[in-house]
Amino acid sequence: MQVAFRTAEDLSSAVDAVFREIPVLLYHKLDAVAPYPGFQSHNGIEMYYVESGQGLYLVGDETYILEPGTLMIIRPFTLHKVLQTDANFNICRSVLMWKEEFLLESWPSQEPFPLAHMPADCCRVAFEPGQQSRISGILSHINEEWTERQPGYLPVIRCLIQELLLLAYRRHQQAEQALTFPPAAQFPQEISYLVQFISGHFQSELTLEELSKLVHMNPSYLSSLFHKHVGLTITRFIAVKRIHYAKKLLRETEMPIADIAYQSGFNHPTYFTKTFKKLEPMSPAAYRKAHSSVGRT
Repeated sequence: MQVAFRTAEDLSSAVDAVFREIPVLLYHKLDAVAPYPGFQSHNGIEMYYVESGQGLYLVGDETYILEPGTLMIIRPFTLHKVLQTDANFNICRSVLMWKEEFLLESWPSQEPFPLAHMPADCCRVAFEPGQQSRISGILSHINEEWTERQPGYLPVIRCLIQELLLLAYRRHQQAEQALTFPPAAQFPQEISYLVQFISGHFQSELTLEELSKLVHMNPSYLSSLFHKHVGLTITRFIAVKRIHYAKKLLRETEMPIADIAYQSGFNHPTYFTKTFKKLEPMSPAAYRKAHSSVGRT
């Protein structure tokens, strides 16, 4: 599968295409520049493991520190984006994606499914140095099976993902019991405030001038600062939030597309469709047809 993509949206579309054929995908030890000029949001669980390098992971309106031994577990259709904080050192990472039913269909009935007891949108797990070689080894074995595709490779991969997930769950439980919280990832206070404000108010009309007044900044300077730290313009970030919400309504409801446009913060259905097709390789109607869960059992 293609490794280099022009945008995060192209990557998300490619992941969805792979999942129509096979329930698992691995990019092993990538060390190219990590950030894409956009947010990812795709089907399947994503496990993002950092081998070396540092950065930030923006999930929804929360930011998390990436460092060696960090494993981020991202749920399906959750907005996320990597921010590389040191331009001199790329983030070497392995990105494993899999459909939840791939594990659930053979999960031991006597064992609780770990994801049911972990945070809903994303979970950050930090493995100790002594554990990191084991995690890297599991991912290497998955890569070997996925690349060679010998008979029975999918059951072997399933067992390896189960092991990885259970180790992550153990580590998560240990951190909770020890009251160990992940280190705080710091944006400038004004940017953190705006990320959260936009996430809670994207359905309303938002302008750069009004947002700049909220943080007492010049609009031009605020726009430059926001782009520097988030990797998107404020206008693009608002559009991403609105389209992400619209995609959820398209998947989970039978609401007319015009109503979805207004519910998502757009003033006109035509502009909604135009914006949607800029961020997705299809129209809202085509997206609904491909991803709707309404009526499925």
